[in-house]
Amino acid sequence: MELQEIITFVSVVQHESFSKGAKSLGYSQAAVTIHIQKLESELGVHLFDRLGKRIRLTHAGKIFYDHALKILNEVEESKADLKTSSELRGSLTIGTITSLCESLFPSLIMRFHTVHPYVSLNVQTDSPANLMELLYNNEIDILYLMDRKLHEPSLIKYMEEKERIIFLASYDNPLADHHPHTLDELFRQPIILTEKDASYRKVLEEQLLEKNREIIPVIESDNTDILLKLTRNNMGITFLPEFFLKEESGADLCEILIPECNVYVYRQVVYHRDKWVTNEMKAFLDLLTPVQEN
Repeated sequence: MELQEIITFVSVVQHESFSKGAKSLGYSQAAVTIHIQKLESELGVHLFDRLGKRIRLTHAGKIFYDHALKILNEVEESKADLKTSSELRGSLTIGTITSLCESLFPSLIMRFHTVHPYVSLNVQTDSPANLMELLYNNEIDILYLMDRKLHEPSLIKYMEEKERIIFLASYDNPLADHHPHTLDELFRQPIILTEKDASYRKVLEEQLLEKNREIIPVIESDNTDILLKLTRNNMGITFLPEFFLKEESGADLCEILIPECNVYVYRQVVYHRDKWVTNEMKAFLDLLTPVQEN
């Protein structure tokens, strides 16, 4: 049994396709087919059911897949132990949302690049739903998002940090007096919101729906820099994670206290349970504070 045959097998499983698995490895489809046939011959089992253009792991294939991941992880760990240099030169693809990419994420990327300057890093931004699909399709290695708590058995959650979401306004706004205000007072002001797919906007809208209220923004954008610039210029009140206020200290922004709304989401870093964890992934995860087991 050759190591490359095991790598080919894992690639086919993760891409759910012989042709896509071949493309990811730079092989011809015929070469991939030969690798799988050799594995099946040596193991004495069928690893895949082939139904037209679709493939599916057999029971034996599922068992061997678990062992294959362990073998490849062991190989990676042994390589790391034997290396005289700590330099990583592989690639890493991370998916994240715009608000994180425009706030906390860049400093994390700079820290990673400082330690591992030769890693080819690709950052993709999208909505949480689309990013999750990319993760399940093995098109991104790690997902860093802000959402409700994820409870997906197929995902490994490495980091989880609670974040408070608040209303922000210029100090020139009539409600910027550090006193609590009502929803009626808030709704008399222009509201500037993130796009409808933003997780914390969804939570806000759900809370308001329970009160038979609806918030209608005058401006919507997935670009938080635009939201902050408009808010600083007293164009209205926006709704963003509290860490933006900390980052914008001294930038003429303050919190508008609305006791009727208490919105929290979680910054979370996850990867697929079946993902072959590379050294590049491990190096990035090492920069984070892992979830504490209960």
